[in-house]
Amino acid sequence: MAGTAIATVTSRKGRGLIRVDIDLTCVAGAVSATPIGSFYGRLVGIICDPVAGAGATMSTTADILLTDTASGAPIISDLDMGGSASLYRPTQVVTANTGVAITPATSAPNVNRDIFLAGPVSIAIANATTTDTARVTLLVQEAN
Repeated sequence: MAGTAIATVTSRKGRGLIRVDIDLTCVAGAVSATPIGSFYGRLVGIICDPVAGAGATMSTTADILLTDTASGAPIISDLDMGGSASLYRPTQVVTANTGVAITPATSAPNVNRDIFLAGPVSIAIANATTTDTARVTLLVQEAN
């Protein structure tokens, strides 16, 4: 098994804004897909801190993949996680019934939509260097 991912979930209430801190430690530059918990709601933020942990700073070549644990379907694929800290609100492009992404146009200016989680989620890291460490934080807005 390559690397470790240890998740800590923080919430002041039973529902609401959930903070999931994931401490990552690479072995041979990777972390195998590791379940981090089950979440139900809108993914409103991702914070990447490539300098967290006792190991080397996460390489700029590091790729992060957040997947649905049951199906393996990708939720987020971030191909430039390392280097410097970042915070962003993830969205995804909607697709047509044929599965093709809709390109922004005059008739469809806003094609990005929120990402909703509904069950177990896993995280994986690839293309890092030997013993990189980092912290990834997910912010999930759960519904009542």
